[in-house]
Amino acid sequence: MNEFLQNLTPLEVVGILLAVAFVAHFILGVILKKIISHTDKTKIQWDDHLIKAVSTPLKALIWFGWIYFSINAFKGQIEALTKVIEYIDIGPIFIITWGVVRIVSGGENYMLERDTNVDNDSVRLFSRLIKILIVIAIALGVAQYLGFSISSLLTFGGVGGIVMGFAAKDMLSNIFGGLMIQMDKPFSTGDWIRSSKFEGTVEKIGWRMTRIRTFSKNPVYIPNSIFASIPIETPSRMTNRRIKEVVGIRYDDIAQMPAIVTEVEALLREHKDIDQSESLRVYFNYFNASSLDFNVYAFTKTTSKDEYQRVKQQILLSVADIIAKHKAEIAYPTQTLHIQK
Repeated sequence: MNEFLQNLTPLEVVGILLAVAFVAHFILGVILKKIISHTDKTKIQWDDHLIKAVSTPLKALIWFGWIYFSINAFKGQIEALTKVIEYIDIGPIFIITWGVVRIVSGGENYMLERDTNVDNDSVRLFSRLIKILIVIAIALGVAQYLGFSISSLLTFGGVGGIVMGFAAKDMLSNIFGGLMIQMDKPFSTGDWIRSSKFEGTVEKIGWRMTRIRTFSKNPVYIPNSIFASIPIETPSRMTNRRIKEVVGIRYDDIAQMPAIVTEVEALLREHKDIDQSESLRVYFNYFNASSLDFNVYAFTKTTSKDEYQRVKQQILLSVADIIAKHKAEIAYPTQTLHIQK
């Protein structure tokens, strides 16, 4: 075989290698199609992502082999190609690294598609961290292969890291703030959050900042370090919505107050949309300037804003009917002017 190749010109060798590469590419494509057709029939989805991730790098390895051996065929005639061969030896390392990164991305997509309790933002964050660590490890290995001192690089990186840390402390605080958000989970993508400075729906939790869409549909970009210094309320995680109203009737109707309060409380206790396991109070509690006030305090089962408004409207109208039923009237601010003759 070696004698046969030695009798060929470099161009003939390249042509044969090209034909071999085409055949290998075709055979690999057929094999991958067979594997994909088999995995499509299974209920497990991770194998689909795995095959999709490795198929392209495997094909790239075939064509890298053609390029490598083609250059090797000409190196005896062109001296410069000898140096090229020395440097492209590490080509498979980059292709394999690319394949591993694609596998990690495939695992990320698999986790995002599954209906699990794992937060999507956490999956994205840890996937990025793993890919960064892989790239750094491979970069250090390649540097060692090319003759660079890893210990010197790490020492320089440590000193440079300190300098960069002082120069970019705000950026680093935002990155660590984003990490704390992922670990503590005060809110997630899609949550409605509010503070004294902003309110809206979380659209994206990034490395450096979080994007919030306000209810006026404007995007607001909040540095992640801000969340460590201000209280954040997450209304979308509420378990109930509260009805808290004060209703006033006239002083002339004080005799009807006990019956009105009793009937309003009965209304709430029998209402199917009121959560009976939560606090429920209806009490006469204040002699106001122009009215006798009683409070209505309860929690709805729903957390939907629209449904809550519907239930609250229904209850308030029913309270008005109860007041009218007892020949009383809802009070409004009045003043009596006495004119001395």
